[in-house]
Amino acid sequence: MASISPDRLVVDAHFKEFLDAEYPGDTEDDVFERYAVTQVLKPKELSTEELLAGIVDGQMDGGIDSFYVFLEGGLISPDDPVLSPGDPSLHKVQAKPELSVFLIQTKNTDGWAEATWEHLLSSLDKLLDLSMTDTDLEKLFRSAVVERTGILRKAIRSLGSKFPRVSFKLKYVTKAPEANLTETVSARAEQVRRLVANRLTTGAEVTAEHIGVESLYTLAGRDYSAPAVLNFRTLIRERDSFIGVASIRDYLSFVRDPVTKALREELFDSNVRDFEGDNVVNEAIGQTLASQDSLEFWWMNNGVTVLGDKVDSPQQTLTISRPLIVNGLQTSHVLDRAERENKLAQERLDNGVVVRVIVSTDEDIRDRVIAGTNRQTQVPGPALYATQELQRDIERFFKVHDWYYERRKNRYKNRGVPAKRRITMGLLAQTMITLLLGLPDAARARPSTLLGRKENYDEIFPTSLDREAYLRAIELLKAVEEFLSSDEAKAILDESTNARFYVLAGYTILQLRIKDTTNLRFDTSHHRLKGALKRPSAIKALTVLASTAASFQTSHTEMSRDTIFKSGEFREAYFSALTGHPANATSDR
Repeated sequence: MASISPDRLVVDAHFKEFLDAEYPGDTEDDVFERYAVTQVLKPKELSTEELLAGIVDGQMDGGIDSFYVFLEGGLISPDDPVLSPGDPSLHKVQAKPELSVFLIQTKNTDGWAEATWEHLLSSLDKLLDLSMTDTDLEKLFRSAVVERTGILRKAIRSLGSKFPRVSFKLKYVTKAPEANLTETVSARAEQVRRLVANRLTTGAEVTAEHIGVESLYTLAGRDYSAPAVLNFRTLIRERDSFIGVASIRDYLSFVRDPVTKALREELFDSNVRDFEGDNVVNEAIGQTLASQDSLEFWWMNNGVTVLGDKVDSPQQTLTISRPLIVNGLQTSHVLDRAERENKLAQERLDNGVVVRVIVSTDEDIRDRVIAGTNRQTQVPGPALYATQELQRDIERFFKVHDWYYERRKNRYKNRGVPAKRRITMGLLAQTMITLLLGLPDAARARPSTLLGRKENYDEIFPTSLDREAYLRAIELLKAVEEFLSSDEAKAILDESTNARFYVLAGYTILQLRIKDTTNLRFDTSHHRLKGALKRPSAIKALTVLASTAASFQTSHTEMSRDTIFKSGEFREAYFSALTGHPANATSDR
């Protein structure tokens, strides 16, 4: 019997801890996929929902296990407005933005297989072909694959005039020793790499990497939540707070990973990190940095605000535990980019930037600081919703019932709370869009868009709604998701991503015996949905959905499967089939 390497022993133990803590009861192969993606994308700090949304493997997956696209470090969702050519949000995207893609293959095996790369040769040739329509692609691949890869296809079109800097990272992760990698497997990887490079824009950086047990050990051991150290040239201390001037050189050391030298995205408040700000502001900062005049940088910049759980402060140095930059995203990104592109005058590196550090673990205080420091900035609405009293109430109410509401991304991650008990604001919003607004199509297609409008936010999260209704909504959704993962449900329709909000709405309609689907009456009747999921109603809701989708697709051959489930016309057809009554038009908002 071959001996097991120390790296393998540690990785196996770490994986077992991950499985038991995050996904108890799930199969090892499924959980290893999530584990591997978590390690590869650890610096991105994805929420559980974001991570799972990118996993697309299954029948007709084209050999793709997971697929993620990031714009300037922020994950792009299928409904992101930057994917629509001409959308106003594109004005805020600066020239030559970083567009990075991760295609991750994960196999819970002890060896390397050529087939893993071979499957990609034919599939990526089609999935990266911009002339192929989603309808054409869905004849060859499952809708989840078409949707996730479609993010890249759309991004290339919508961002074309910005000339994005594209990187495409192919990762193959196993528990195999890297020394066992064969020349034939490496050759196949190189074939795929060349294929992808030929399909992307000129200058795109494409890499193919094999991550075996040694690299997996290194990734698993990397701690991105480690305290950060910031040296000041001038520092003033007050009780639980500090303000001072740090050199740009030292500030860049503070916000960059000491090993990779990449910007530590996890330092930025997860609710505002995706905001890139006004191009005019970015350009003004950039021009200041490039100039060689005698004016200090901090004279012309508002500075940065950092929250920390604990601070050690010997002399002019602060060691900040769990640092969170809640104001200063633009400044940090522009400084980092200017220095990398050699657009930062050397003498500017010794210029100062004002940094405020506030020490507190009190959530109310942290919320007030975040709201206050961003009130004068054009941060989108959802970025500040987490600070509202209603959201804090929901978090407290959920916790009493053993659900953990992450109004701030990954708030309960690494605290012994299983992934299935953690609920993001986005997921709760999608659930309420389905049940309160009666729009499973909008919950599937454009939750971020609706949540970004103040008038829609007030409809999705009405302060007058009984807090128990929010809890009931999530319990119902989770029961539907568990049902959809069963073999019985998969035999009817194996499209959980498309189906879950429709089945949630359909089940509610059937249980409450609703005829007028313009109002699902969830706000007044949620108490009638208590208890275990009634399987006959769930099966009927799914069966009707499957037959309606098949019929609708036959009569709408020009529409892709994904587009069908995102359309109001299909929602009306489904509701009509459930109730036996003509569809009542519901506002698409």
